[in-house]
Amino acid sequence: MSTGQPDTHAGQRPPEPDDERPAQTRAEARARAAAAERAAGTHGAATAPRLPAALTRPPAAGELAYESTVTAPTEWVPYVYTTAEIQTYPARRGLSIAAAVCGVLGVLAGIFVIWGVPLSVAAVVFALVARFVETRAGSLWIIGLVSGIIGILMAALWFVVITQMLPAYYR
Repeated sequence: MSTGQPDTHAGQRPPEPDDERPAQTRAEARARAAAAERAAGTHGAATAPRLPAALTRPPAAGELAYESTVTAPTEWVPYVYTTAEIQTYPARRGLSIAAAVCGVLGVLAGIFVIWGVPLSVAAVVFALVARFVETRAGSLWIIGLVSGIIGILMAALWFVVITQMLPAYYR
């Protein structure tokens, strides 16, 4: 039965497994490569995966070539500090120094008056922050922490003296 339309399927034949036409998808290309390996008897051999020649094309402008995107397994490589980075670490002790200075001043002020409390509290805060931020500051933050706690205890002692003992003394 002729409808007057040209038959578009007349010259085509169904694809065969060994057909040399280019693959349409990556899955099809992998399936063809696996079939070729089975036919060659190299199934299970340690061969590098290769794309069929029909799937590779020259990279377009701005694209990377396929070969440059395939990487080998990487190993853990330790970070190597530069000389400039090593020289900046001793300078990163500002919080520890501030904690020690505030703590010592808080203790000295706590000997004479109760007004050393703000310095002692600041010393404790600076020391606790420096403990976690400045890992290479050594034990300088400990001096600030201990002297800050001593300054707070001395202020508490002054508070007891002023509020409890002095009024009883003057009665």
